[in-house]
Amino acid sequence: MEEIGKKRLAAAGAAAAGIAYFLICAFPLQKELVLVPAWSRSVSEAPVQAGGTRPGAAKAEGGAPIPFRLGERYGYFTPDGSILFAAPVGYGVATAPDAFAAYDQVSEGFSIKSPEGKELARVAASGYPFFAAGRRFVIGPDQASVSELAANGSIAWTYQFPAAVSAFDACPSLAVFGLMDGGLVGLDRSGAAKLEFAPGGSRIACAYGVAVSPDGKLVAAITGADKQRFVVLEKRSAAYRVTYHRYLASDYRRPVYIAFTPDGRRLAYESPSGIGVYEVRSRSESVVSVPADSRLGQTSRGGEFMVFLSGTGAQRRLVCTALPDRRIADLRVKASQAFVVAGDEAAGNALFLGLDDRIVRMDLKER
Repeated sequence: MEEIGKKRLAAAGAAAAGIAYFLICAFPLQKELVLVPAWSRSVSEAPVQAGGTRPGAAKAEGGAPIPFRLGERYGYFTPDGSILFAAPVGYGVATAPDAFAAYDQVSEGFSIKSPEGKELARVAASGYPFFAAGRRFVIGPDQASVSELAANGSIAWTYQFPAAVSAFDACPSLAVFGLMDGGLVGLDRSGAAKLEFAPGGSRIACAYGVAVSPDGKLVAAITGADKQRFVVLEKRSAAYRVTYHRYLASDYRRPVYIAFTPDGRRLAYESPSGIGVYEVRSRSESVVSVPADSRLGQTSRGGEFMVFLSGTGAQRRLVCTALPDRRIADLRVKASQAFVVAGDEAAGNALFLGLDDRIVRMDLKER
């Protein structure tokens, strides 16, 4: 009897210890994240010009317009699934969330319009427009001079470079131009040079890609060939200094994709092994193994995730990943023309995917 009592007491003690462990030490299991289709819309059924409507079509009120370029068509759609218009590109078009400008091959001027079709400004300068970070620029026919436009379309300033422009990026406070001679030039909102840098170290000098952080404090570039170099500059006091650099295994002789995430915490760039990711705070690198010819879609959920659309031809992959390389989604899609963008805070955790003649919204949800 005494032996049985001891066994029962030990069993009761073990059960009590187990209950205490789960009460004190238990933690919730991580929820699975999945992409859930929300809507799909045909671009072919959209109005063919800004401000146009189809019979019976209502004006879209579904959030801020999002610009898109899908093959030889461009236009705007809203997060709720209204396609405002989809027009033929013609020779070229510059788009931004609040404005667009279509232009001809030999452009002596062009009109800037809102997504609703209202003319915002008329530009008389010759050249080709490009928009970034809420700013509007015109590059001259010689590809070596750049002007920034005021709100009314007039020229705010003009800057002449020593070589043709080969790469560009901007934030609200700084516009950075990479040149064919390998140099980097950063201009402030008045057109004054705040950054002039020549990376060097390569047999062939050229800037193949540049990126500016949202706050303008960091500038990154892929420069040169044989050897190719990755360099990051940081603003310290009044000057930009090299804070990180290394030679790459790549030897691209074409424009290279490189961009900061919207939160400025990471920098993504194209590499032969996938997408290289530079962590700003730790100054460390990792690689997201996706196929070549990838494009960063942006981050969602406060910069926690990164989205890529990769592949060529009719075979594409949509990859949503959390670093260092945890796949949230890896979907195969068939489309010869495609794009991916992430929604803003108002749109929640939404991804918008363009596939040939359709735009699809997918929401990132927990289950």
